[in-house]
Amino acid sequence: MQEKKLKEDILDLIECSRRQETISVKEIILSLSGKGRALILVFLSLPFCQPLQIPGLSTPFGLLIALFGIRIAFGKHIWLPKIVLSKKLPSAEVEKIADKCLKLLVGIEHLIHPRFERLFVYKFMRTWNGLLIFFLGIFLAMPFPIPFTNLSAGWSIFLISIGLSENDGVFLIAGYAAALIAITFFVLSAVTIKFIF
Repeated sequence: MQEKKLKEDILDLIECSRRQETISVKEIILSLSGKGRALILVFLSLPFCQPLQIPGLSTPFGLLIALFGIRIAFGKHIWLPKIVLSKKLPSAEVEKIADKCLKLLVGIEHLIHPRFERLFVYKFMRTWNGLLIFFLGIFLAMPFPIPFTNLSAGWSIFLISIGLSENDGVFLIAGYAAALIAITFFVLSAVTIKFIF
């Protein structure tokens, strides 16, 4: 991965966060646009990749992920409605996420490199990846009372986004496996809750 550029993008976001009490979604997108949609998706999914999560982020971040996913599926550039771009988030929380994102990505950098690149050649794969990210984002956005649903969906999006950013088929396949686990876990949990009540 491009460590220098990666650090610059994340550090720009951290610096932007420190100058104000709240930060808009538009400012976050602009700060992370150097690596394109993949880095933005990595950033948005990271809060859900840990057991202790920041309350109140699943709906706005999940909707953003879903919007990015549908744009990827149809080969469109980044676009978000003004109401989403103007949404304000606490700068302190954004700075925490950015710091963790930087440490994690730089820590796993040596594991990431182009592999199984045929997975990224075909148009239907782009559509499939985008739609999968879309549905996982919807999972995050909906307030399901099911433990670990966000955790499994978050890791799926994180791994797929890493794979897309560097044409790394191993991370992409790992993301598919995590998505299968997330969907299976959700279905089983939903059936169990329905059976109980």
